[in-house]
Amino acid sequence: MAIRSTAQQRYLETSISTSSPEELIIKLFDGLILFSTQALEKMEASAHDVEGIHKCLLRAQKACCLLMGSLDMEIGGDLATNLFRVYEFWHHELVMANMQKEPSRITRILPDFKDYRATWMEAISRFKAEQRMNAQAVVAAQEHPPATGTSSFAAIG
Repeated sequence: MAIRSTAQQRYLETSISTSSPEELIIKLFDGLILFSTQALEKMEASAHDVEGIHKCLLRAQKACCLLMGSLDMEIGGDLATNLFRVYEFWHHELVMANMQKEPSRITRILPDFKDYRATWMEAISRFKAEQRMNAQAVVAAQEHPPATGTSSFAAIG
C-alpha cells in the first residue's frame, strides 16, 4: 500500500506542477466537490465517523481557502472581490457543517460548487480560444507582411 500511495503522491505532484493556473482552479473545484461529497456521504451513511467527516470537510475548506488565495484583487477588481465573498461564505458553511455535523449545509452549497466549476470551465475555454485566435493572427501577419508603399495604422501615427 505504501508503494501505491507514494506513486499516487508523485503523480499528483507532477500533475499539479505541470498544470496551468487555469487548470489548477479547476482542480481546486474538483477537490472541493469531491471532499464535500465524501463528507456528505459519510454524514448520511455513518454519522458516527466523526473523524472521517472532519477530514473530508477540512480538505474541502482548504480547497475553498486556496480558491480565495488564487484571486488577484488588483487585476480582478469587483469580480475578484465578489468571488472572494462567495468563497468565504462557502468556507463558513463548510466550517459550520463540520462543527454541527449538519449535512443540509453541504447540500445547499454543493450545487453552487458544480455551477461555478462549469462557469470557470467555460471562461477558460473562451480564454484559450481567444489566445489561439490572437496567436494565429500574429502568425498570419508575419507570413504576409503589408506590401511596401501601403500604410498601416502604426505607420500613420
